[in-house]
Amino acid sequence: MPKQEKNMKRKIIKQANQAYTITLPIEWVRKNNISEKSEVDLSIEGRSIIINSQNNVSGGKVKIDFSGMDITTVYRYLGALYAKGIDEVEITSKEDISSKIISALNYFIGYALVSQEGNKYIVKDLGGEKQSDLDEIFKRVFQIILLFFESAVNDIFGKQEETIESLKSRDKEVNKFCLFLQRAINKMSYPDPINGRALFTYSYALEKIGDEIERMWRTNIKYDIKKSPALKKLVENSYEGLAKAFDFHFQFNSSRIGAIYSTREKVRNESLKLKGLNGNTFRFVRQAVKIVEDAADLSHLTLIMKL
Repeated sequence: MPKQEKNMKRKIIKQANQAYTITLPIEWVRKNNISEKSEVDLSIEGRSIIINSQNNVSGGKVKIDFSGMDITTVYRYLGALYAKGIDEVEITSKEDISSKIISALNYFIGYALVSQEGNKYIVKDLGGEKQSDLDEIFKRVFQIILLFFESAVNDIFGKQEETIESLKSRDKEVNKFCLFLQRAINKMSYPDPINGRALFTYSYALEKIGDEIERMWRTNIKYDIKKSPALKKLVENSYEGLAKAFDFHFQFNSSRIGAIYSTREKVRNESLKLKGLNGNTFRFVRQAVKIVEDAADLSHLTLIMKL
């Protein structure tokens, strides 16, 4: 596994013109692709000075034994390494797991199985993502989540053509982009370290909202949901709450935050007015409410990043 970062001490060097300099650790220089022509960002946080590079971070390599793992565990391990920003994974196993690896790699943008010698496998990132604007990637992922929710509303209260298998394919694409965002955050330096941490938390929260939309949609496909105009309005308002969270982040204005919580309260009240629900319809309503609850919570992360 990659080495843990260590605290280092450096001596201050006084220059002739009264300036003070320190040397940068060579490991950090290499990992961040720094050259004599590079520029870095400095931010002052109390007694600390934080140095950030705008270059992509080298994710490094890991070796890991996948012996005895089922396909779900293989996916979970590769997903964690992918999101962490690892560029190369050397896998060993006592049995042939090539089909499990190939199946899991369908969920990751850029990862590919590049070689296999016996029961030793090499997975590498061939994407080489070069995007320098994390905010633009984040915006794209948020829009994908919104489109996923909009498609769910249209299908559930429309022709209901979606199947469990087609829904799995949709959900896979959503998760793929959420993981890509998490990987990008870990691979690329964010100018402000606090906002960088908040953005990663935001990306994880969006992934959980996408999962809840998928659960609500799947509940409709699998069970007898008693639909009514009131139920449709509730779900549409839940979508509206998520859309308002998007607007609040990308068109930041303090007046918008009240509208988010107002929509959440509206959905809560509408859910209480629905009577005579069977168990599966009640589950469906709870999932729709959970989405708007989580959407409202996103405003806290937006405030951390914007204020």
